Amino acid sequence: MKHYIGIDLGGTEIKVGLINEQGVILHKDSFKTAGTLDGAGMVEYMATCARTVVERAKLSMKDVAGAGIGSPGLVNPITGQVRNVVNIPALNDVFLSPGLTKHLGVPTILDNDVNAMALGEMYYGAAKGYKDVVCLTLGTGVGGGLIFDGKLYRGACFTAGEIGHLSIDPDGLHCPCGNYGCLERYIGRDGIVTRFKTYKQKSIPTSIDRYLENGEITPKAISMAAGAGDALAIEVLAETGKLLGIALASLTNVLNPEVFVIGGGIANAGDLILGPARMELKKRAYTIPAEKVQIVQAKLRNDAGIVGSASLAVQA
Repeated sequence: MKHYIGIDLGGTEIKVGLINEQGVILHKDSFKTAGTLDGAGMVEYMATCARTVVERAKLSMKDVAGAGIGSPGLVNPITGQVRNVVNIPALNDVFLSPGLTKHLGVPTILDNDVNAMALGEMYYGAAKGYKDVVCLTLGTGVGGGLIFDGKLYRGACFTAGEIGHLSIDPDGLHCPCGNYGCLERYIGRDGIVTRFKTYKQKSIPTSIDRYLENGEITPKAISMAAGAGDALAIEVLAETGKLLGIALASLTNVLNPEVFVIGGGIANAGDLILGPARMELKKRAYTIPAEKVQIVQAKLRNDAGIVGSASLAVQA
């Protein structure tokens, strides 16, 4: 039985898990990201975290076939170098996967975290059985991962999948990336909340105050209100789904995938978003690919980072 380590790298914590060949997590844990360490110290610390999880699963490194690291920011998966991670500057320009390979004694693969999530969904989640997959994560921003013929597509500079910066309105909101009308400005966290507050100011009745998080309107609060029948919340989520569907229609025409897998916290609204997205896609995309493609919710949820990262090693 082969086992694989998955390391989900984050700015505040590092999640590490050990999976078997069926994608079952044997043990997982989280460790505080040690921001005071330099690059070499961070690599050694991550290796220690990985070995700790293997030991707690009552196994040894001899039972591990490989490890994968899902990282935010810009990475070079060929050389294993982290080019730029805003929240962990100590890792900038560090050759992370070669360093971990040396410390752990097993092959270690580095890739973008959404690419890792896409692989995890293909091997063990909602995209199992498909070979042409587009994954999106809806959260603070909108990330994407592309899989063609069962393999990750990274692009010429390893930046493929920036679906959040697909423009849906050439005269729309300005985005920090320099473009206008980027998708994530409308269906990312801030876009959804801003739209809800704007409609709320028009004195449309809403029960949102029952669902506030620390006194704040959040996508989760909007989803909860919508689930309870709040008309304004339902309208905002339906509009979010429509905007998502506009982007997915274009991606359907260009890429002709078998399935779109939608993950991230905002996707927990389920069919309140995905239903309108399906309708909009079928309305706008070419008929033949539109009838083929499916839009489904991600399955791995909170374990997507760990299982996805480990899946990098599975594919390798």
